[in-house]
Amino acid sequence: MLWAKKRDTRVPQFGPSLGRAVTQEVEEDVQLDKIQFLINNVSMNNAEQKAQEVKDLLESKYFDWLGHYLVIKRISAQANFHSLYLAFLDNLGEYGKGLIQSILASVYLNIGKLLRSPKITTSTSERSLLKNLGSWLGQIIIARNRPILQLMLDCKELLFQGYENGRLIAVTPFVAKILEGSKNSSIFRPPNPCVMGLLGVFRSLYAVEDLKMNIKFEVEVLCKNLGIKLEDIPPRSKALARRIPPVKERNPDFNMKSSMVSQSANATQPSAADLASPDAKTQAAFSTLGGIGQVKSVASGKD
Repeated sequence: MLWAKKRDTRVPQFGPSLGRAVTQEVEEDVQLDKIQFLINNVSMNNAEQKAQEVKDLLESKYFDWLGHYLVIKRISAQANFHSLYLAFLDNLGEYGKGLIQSILASVYLNIGKLLRSPKITTSTSERSLLKNLGSWLGQIIIARNRPILQLMLDCKELLFQGYENGRLIAVTPFVAKILEGSKNSSIFRPPNPCVMGLLGVFRSLYAVEDLKMNIKFEVEVLCKNLGIKLEDIPPRSKALARRIPPVKERNPDFNMKSSMVSQSANATQPSAADLASPDAKTQAAFSTLGGIGQVKSVASGKD
């Protein structure tokens, strides 16, 4: 008796068991477009209304997507609207706490990318993005009396390594913008030890010879915004002296031209010895001529 071959009724599927990179759900494009449209139209007058609409549309499992979108498209590029986005997040209430964590995770991730970028010392656009992210951290963390954990970002060490590796041109404005948030804090403001420690490093760096004026300017602006005089800040000179001194030639942090000009000016200026030397040479020349004359007269006497 012949048995009929059993028909395979399985339906092939693509996706299951391929890992989270493939199986993670993504919100429908239409829904995402609505969220982006809401964010585009947020203002101080309707921040509460737009926050409620986002709550109704977006499930918390999509916070990572929205946090990444806000950091890349808004926070890093639109520093003038930081206060607006903070008001929007505040209106989300408890619902928005998870979103804030997603935003911070994306901020730290992108700060790391920018700091490691080989273009950070030459690209003004990358430095601008980094500075804006520093401003955001200062407002959403420091200004709200919360510390930036050393585990996440060691600002003091960042300044020291920036000094050693020729990255102060990017690091100084970034850390200065973070610390600027302390002007709105009731805890992290001078004379808070953590704040004064960072300011002490800034003071020591400010005194480094040949440091570019735009880097010094960032320190001056920070002190002005915090209402503290630079000369009143105890420097951390010993801590800076223990670091590896940078090579200043072809270093974006230092202006060697002014130093070279002053050196060349000093080299071209005649010294006191140089001013006296012509007379000495003249006397030597005359004595030599006198010697020749004496030799001639002796010779003529012999004749």
